[in-house]
Amino acid sequence: MPADEARAADVYEMRLPTKVTSVRQTVNGSFAVFGEEAFRLDPCPTPEGLCLSSAPFSETSVNAPRNALPGGQIDIADAGDIRNAWYGRPTERYAHGALGDDVEGGSLIVVTSQGKKLEFVLPETQVFEDITPRITDLDGDGNNEVVTIRSSQSGGAAVVIYGLEENELVERAAGSENGAPNRWLNIAGIIRSADGTATVYGVRTPHIGGRLFSITYQDGALNEVNNIATDFSNHVLGSTELGLSAVMDFDGDGIAELVLPSQDRTRLRFPLSDRLDIALPAPVDKAIIATEGRIVTATEDGALLIIVP
Repeated sequence: MPADEARAADVYEMRLPTKVTSVRQTVNGSFAVFGEEAFRLDPCPTPEGLCLSSAPFSETSVNAPRNALPGGQIDIADAGDIRNAWYGRPTERYAHGALGDDVEGGSLIVVTSQGKKLEFVLPETQVFEDITPRITDLDGDGNNEVVTIRSSQSGGAAVVIYGLEENELVERAAGSENGAPNRWLNIAGIIRSADGTATVYGVRTPHIGGRLFSITYQDGALNEVNNIATDFSNHVLGSTELGLSAVMDFDGDGIAELVLPSQDRTRLRFPLSDRLDIALPAPVDKAIIATEGRIVTATEDGALLIIVP
């Protein structure tokens, strides 16, 4: 969409005492912003709807155990057969560096609801070019799947789904690879439907054109739809921040929407609805978090943005 088609929205730019280096959601649903100092953002009766607080907070993320992927985190599920998932066996056998270094995951590790630890080890030609796996019930059968980004030395990145079969961790299905080594993709969001199934959305080559695609998994089969739209980038090359996108029901109609940046990261786009883009004062490169009808992120130069669509 051309820049002159971007719509007006309430975009509040806040300069904090220090430049914002990351944005995270806290356990109670408010926000934490980090720089040389850390602050909490809580709801308040102002136009932007959020105010700085020095109150203590706890983050929702949990660092992976020792000997896991450096910088990796554990995904945690409250229900289902798989409760924890993280990447292990760090390896430098895939020299791409899209996420800041050449260290990627060589295995996927899960902990079941019975407390059993299982591991799926990749062959030497593949790695998990990812930071945190995503546990979700994709097909609505009550059992969890694990959604990952796996890259091969021949075809680049693909979405690959794992699950439990007879108390073993197995590959359930794999999407198509990007077609060449060092061609990555980033998952943008997982949106659940009324029937209990879920759709995975992602951006192929977010540094080169940014093509939106989707994947569903049902009855043991994977369905992939490519080239839904173009001109997206939910990642900055060399960054460990994979969260430049969010899912939210912005207007209360019961339908979740996807929001993510344009290729130059100067606009927010809503590719699953008819909403026009929102112009931003500068490119964003921090996580995008949507809650209570607001979008929170930060610019490359460390300014906090609070956006009311």
